[in-house]
Amino acid sequence: MYGLYNYGQLIADEGRTRAYAESLKRHVTSASVVVDIGTGTGIFALFAARLGARKVYAIEADDAIMFGRRIAAQNGLDGRVEFIQGLSTEVQLPEKADLIVSEIHGVLPAYQRSLVSIIDARDRFLNPGGCVIPRRETLWAALVEAAPLHQKIAGVWGKDVFGIDMTAVRPTAVNTWQKTRLCPPDLVTSPQCWAVLDYAVLESPHVRGGASWKIHEHRTAHGIGAWFDWEGADGVTFSNSPLSGERHIFGQAFFPWPEPLDLCQGDEVHVQLRSDAVGSEHVHGWETIVRGKDGGTKAAFHQSDFLGQIWSPEQLRKPNDGASVVRS
Repeated sequence: MYGLYNYGQLIADEGRTRAYAESLKRHVTSASVVVDIGTGTGIFALFAARLGARKVYAIEADDAIMFGRRIAAQNGLDGRVEFIQGLSTEVQLPEKADLIVSEIHGVLPAYQRSLVSIIDARDRFLNPGGCVIPRRETLWAALVEAAPLHQKIAGVWGKDVFGIDMTAVRPTAVNTWQKTRLCPPDLVTSPQCWAVLDYAVLESPHVRGGASWKIHEHRTAHGIGAWFDWEGADGVTFSNSPLSGERHIFGQAFFPWPEPLDLCQGDEVHVQLRSDAVGSEHVHGWETIVRGKDGGTKAAFHQSDFLGQIWSPEQLRKPNDGASVVRS
């Protein structure tokens, strides 16, 4: 759950917030019915109301919604905005919407029930011909050199930690990914697109894709960096790429390899990335195969943050208590 600090930092990300505001400006009319899912403290719902939307439904499960109500009243917009506390997937609305706006992801778009919620809201709430903001997010990946971060994730679990062998932890630790801030020199390869989320037609909350690179110079790589580009309307975008020159709250995702790899000219690296909706979360997986210029396999890693969870044998033996896999 977000706290007020988190909501404030999202709003303070000027490039992000202005992109949403401009996208709403392109779409909202005096006849518009707008639904804001995951409204938080209500900023996008209030933008829509200020633009003259006939009716705005602002949906939020968190108690932060009470601040949305206060801000709406403070700005004389409470007559246009109806705040509804609950999960959007459990809410029924009295009318269809012309526009759905949401910002419910984390470092990457697949976060908790974000994609499930967007697909559900579009299918149940949206009028034919209506639109969704964002309308598209494009996911990118590159191999990265990140020695300090890899050391924090995996290197600390070494053979001699104040005289103690801690390597029993390392296989679990290397299956955890982290938010980071990548810089252009950290990129070992050029970025490759591995998935496009087109919210007008997206059918599955599971995100999967791959990328491949041929190595042109010797470099050491520690894992995979991933990020997204956002599009809300024609020409209204922002980018979370370390090459964009922009800096946004989301940072980038770093998926570590079990060990650093020395990549040589002529090597080929193939990765498969996935984010599977499981219950109320997304499980991220990353698989890597590195082949030398002779065609032989130099490395093969099969990783998932499911394997990075701390499970006791007793927990693994417990029966399923109602958790379910969300299937497309």
